[in-house]
Amino acid sequence: MKKNKKLWKIIIPAAIVIVLIGAVIVNNMKNAGEAIAEAMKVEAVTVEKGNVAETIETNGTVVSGEEKVIFSPVNAEVETAEFQTGDLVKEGQKLITFDVKDLEEQNQKAELTVRANQLGYQDSVNKSNEAAVKQAQAQSEVSSLQAQVDAKKQEVADLTAAVSGDAKGQAEAQKQAANEIEKQIKALQKELKKAEKALGKAKEAYEKAEIEQQTAQVNFEAASSAQDVEKLEESREALNAANQKLAEKKGDYDAKQEAVNSLNTQITELQSSLAGTGSQVEVNADLQKKLETAQAELADLQVRLEGQKSIADTDAGTLSSAARAQMQTNNNLAELESKSLEELIAEGKQGISAEFNGVISDKQVVEGATVSQGMQLFTLQSIDNVNVEVVLSKNVYDKVKEGQKAEITLAGQTYKGTVSRISRIATEGAAGTNQAATASAGIMAEIHLDHTDDNIFLGVDAKVKILAEEAKDVVVLPTEAVNIGKDGTFCWVCEDGILTKRSIQTGVSSNECLEITEGIEEGEQVIADPGEHEEGDNIVLTDGSKK
Repeated sequence: MKKNKKLWKIIIPAAIVIVLIGAVIVNNMKNAGEAIAEAMKVEAVTVEKGNVAETIETNGTVVSGEEKVIFSPVNAEVETAEFQTGDLVKEGQKLITFDVKDLEEQNQKAELTVRANQLGYQDSVNKSNEAAVKQAQAQSEVSSLQAQVDAKKQEVADLTAAVSGDAKGQAEAQKQAANEIEKQIKALQKELKKAEKALGKAKEAYEKAEIEQQTAQVNFEAASSAQDVEKLEESREALNAANQKLAEKKGDYDAKQEAVNSLNTQITELQSSLAGTGSQVEVNADLQKKLETAQAELADLQVRLEGQKSIADTDAGTLSSAARAQMQTNNNLAELESKSLEELIAEGKQGISAEFNGVISDKQVVEGATVSQGMQLFTLQSIDNVNVEVVLSKNVYDKVKEGQKAEITLAGQTYKGTVSRISRIATEGAAGTNQAATASAGIMAEIHLDHTDDNIFLGVDAKVKILAEEAKDVVVLPTEAVNIGKDGTFCWVCEDGILTKRSIQTGVSSNECLEITEGIEEGEQVIADPGEHEEGDNIVLTDGSKK
């Protein structure tokens, strides 16, 4: 009995120890299994459809979309100029007034300059027309003299043959010469009819231009007497045009008259030559004398022909259309500078007012200063027409298009805007600040503010957010669920309990999500962060959609 009790005392503690050890082992195995199961868990996001808006965020400078440089309309002393650079002015606000006491003297000098220019222009036109007439006459004489030279050469040849005793040849030569002269006379007579017809038309045009010039002169004198500034300017322009037209028509008429006279002279000379060919040579002495005479006449004709060719081929000194236009433009500029006294005084008394709501910049005038006509006074920049200039980096400029909407923030105020202009030239060293990497060159763009107010300040910085692209009701994924590898864009999915890469194609993107155009369908589950798991690991999905 004592031995049995001792044995149980040994067995029971040993059994308890064994049970305890088993319990510890089972508990450890359970904990290890739970730890492994927990380690295999990864959160998944259920793919849904939604809207994606891609925005380009950058900084820009507020500038005016309309500015006007104001110049002095008169030569006068500035009486008042009560504004400074940076002042805000309203449309219609009086900015500058002038003292107009010296305008009369300035205007008289300008009118004398205009008159001198007009006289110089008319003198050049007249000389040009005279040169054109001489050149036209020379060109007409060349063909006529060439015909006379050819005829005279034939006459000399005929007389030479007659002198040599070839009577038969002489007769035939004379007959041939007569025929040739008759042909020339007929050709010249035909040409004469055309020239006379052209002369008649030129005369009618000249007489009509003369009447128009006289009428314009009368109108100009009447406007001068009436001191009607507007009509005086109109009548002066009409008189200048009429004088120019009259000079052109007279030159044309003179040239055609000279052509008719030249043809008549040529016909008369040829008729005299024709009459001379009909007489028979009685003795060789007479033939010899005629030959000598014909040779002298031939030499004279050849000299005249070369002289007329020289005139016809050289620059006659006529005014080209471009030169005429330039001189007329100079006259017009002089006339513009020479406004009438009444106009200058009226403009001076009217002064200068703001043409639109804006801010003064680049003021270059002070009270008491004497300004000249055309002198720059100041620049007015509109605050109703305002832009924000931004620089887009090479990574984002292709996403921005004209017409896209934008949101501009400056001085705590938010404004709506529209992309109005995109430069087609990159500017080196001006990449700007935006959500993409800064580049060494950037593309300038302008954002036009749809509405402005008095809180606008020009030249300040503004934050700009451009709505570049938008996709609605499309498959989307959170940005953190989309990865980029050496083989392209992909996301992590679970296929048969295995962590797997899935190649995808993306579209419009924002800071929060991306449009998925290919590779993932609505309702599938995507793993945003696989943690320390690698491709091919066993995983267990948990719902992380809410997160």
